[in-house]
Amino acid sequence: MDIYDSDAPLVLVVEDGLLVAMAIEDALAERGLQVVVASTLEAADRVLTQRMPDVALLDLQLPDGLTLNLASVLHGAGCKVALCSGLDSGAVPESHSFALQFQKPTSPDLLADWVVTVLAHPEETACSRSGTG
Repeated sequence: MDIYDSDAPLVLVVEDGLLVAMAIEDALAERGLQVVVASTLEAADRVLTQRMPDVALLDLQLPDGLTLNLASVLHGAGCKVALCSGLDSGAVPESHSFALQFQKPTSPDLLADWVVTVLAHPEETACSRSGTG
């Protein structure tokens, strides 16, 4: 089945750490969600040309730049966004308060549970969270 042609919710995971990305993908898949993983901004942009995700989990800092602009584009299209960062909380500007913030390291299960909650209750607002689940 081609996830880009499906009506099922799609979760975009943008993470450059292979093992981290795989763990998040597995946690989401265990919950029955469709997932596409991108390890760079360029790869994430290619995903957006095919289909806009419903929810996105973005590593803040990638080898090819910060995901702040991507977060803004996704948010503007109605996608729920979370930013994950090992940097201090001041790394995400106030202009991106729409995105939930997770402090790395964060449990893949915690991220997946947030995605499930957001999909079930899309009216929920963003806030900051940290922790390993």
